Amino acid sequence: MMNFDSIALGDLTQDVQIPKTVDEQVEETWFVKYGEETVGVGLFLPDSRSCVLAILGDDVAHRKVIGTYQSSDDHERLILHGLEIAYEGYLRSVKGDTVIGKLDIKE
Repeated sequence: MMNFDSIALGDLTQDVQIPKTVDEQVEETWFVKYGEETVGVGLFLPDSRSCVLAILGDDVAHRKVIGTYQSSDDHERLILHGLEIAYEGYLRSVKGDTVIGKLDIKE
């Protein structure tokens, strides 16, 4: 099992870009890799290869959020919600998890 506590934002690289989950989002969401392994999802500013916020982990119960995103409270909540949706997509498509959290993607 991977030690996600030892991973820093600078260690993450872009793997596959994920379509925007919220219309108002200008930031890019990607599956992120640590070395050769896809470990979660990350948020990147447009035209940047530096991750500013990421959710990593093998399951919802043991996920790790690293980084920060500074914006207005409403926009920050929107970005975090979008990243949560992307993380659940990561669990389903990359990890093969079929029973996951209680996130309502309609909100």
